[in-house]
Amino acid sequence: MEHIFYYLVAAFVICHIPIIRRLFCTINTLVHESGHAIAALMTSGKVYSVSLYLNSEGLAEVGTRSWLSRVIVSYAGYTTSSVVAFLCFYFINSNNLVFIFYGLLALAIINLVLWVRNFFGILWLCVFIGFSFYIEYHQLLALKEALILLSSSIILIHSVSSAFTIFYLSIFHPSRAGDATSLASNTFIPTILWGFIFFVQSLISLYYVFTLFIL
Repeated sequence: MEHIFYYLVAAFVICHIPIIRRLFCTINTLVHESGHAIAALMTSGKVYSVSLYLNSEGLAEVGTRSWLSRVIVSYAGYTTSSVVAFLCFYFINSNNLVFIFYGLLALAIINLVLWVRNFFGILWLCVFIGFSFYIEYHQLLALKEALILLSSSIILIHSVSSAFTIFYLSIFHPSRAGDATSLASNTFIPTILWGFIFFVQSLISLYYVFTLFIL
């Protein structure tokens, strides 16, 4: 789709305007925190809660059974965002937008029913789910396509910008670098290297999205 460039530009602008970013970029936070939660379940752990915050940050409180599971869970967040961003554009390129729409909707419903308990998280999920059902019920196909393309673009752009933020923090404030700090505390690998890995893999996803599906 040639007009995907407009959505990517819109996503870039959205991700750099504080007030707007807090509302729209939560879609990537949802994907990121769900990555932690799913990784915990896949390694025989538990998910206690997921929080989505107004500043577009999030928190997944999970229980793990081993050192390896802690590492996997900590690594899963940014990796899931990069992988989902790539998959979104794969489905866009193959004209299977329905998989993105129902996939994100299902993820939102699962989080609302099972995990998210903070006020903003519940409110945001209810709005997203309600809007999606409204679009589907009234068969607003143009609006549905716009929602899918914008959501996919935001996930891609924000997966890179948030990974860069973690890389930056891992250099200058390593004790506050989120998942990179957690991984460093569970491995012999320093925070800065984990931050670098997160950022590089987000760039790899961005590169392949552009070379395979856009350019």
